[in-house]
Amino acid sequence: MGYVSAINERIDSALTETWNWFLGLHQEEWFVLLALVAVFGFLCMRGFGSQGRT
Repeated sequence: MGYVSAINERIDSALTETWNWFLGLHQEEWFVLLALVAVFGFLCMRGFGSQGRT
């Protein structure tokens, strides 16, 4: 059971660090992050749309 609790602790600390990183972003950084996520989503949707064509 030691491994399971160690993995849970790592996941919890990673989530906490990620949340703290998001909370520390300034407005300009939020816009950059939003733009990156939008571009990534657009590229993913474009890729999924072209899978039906052969």
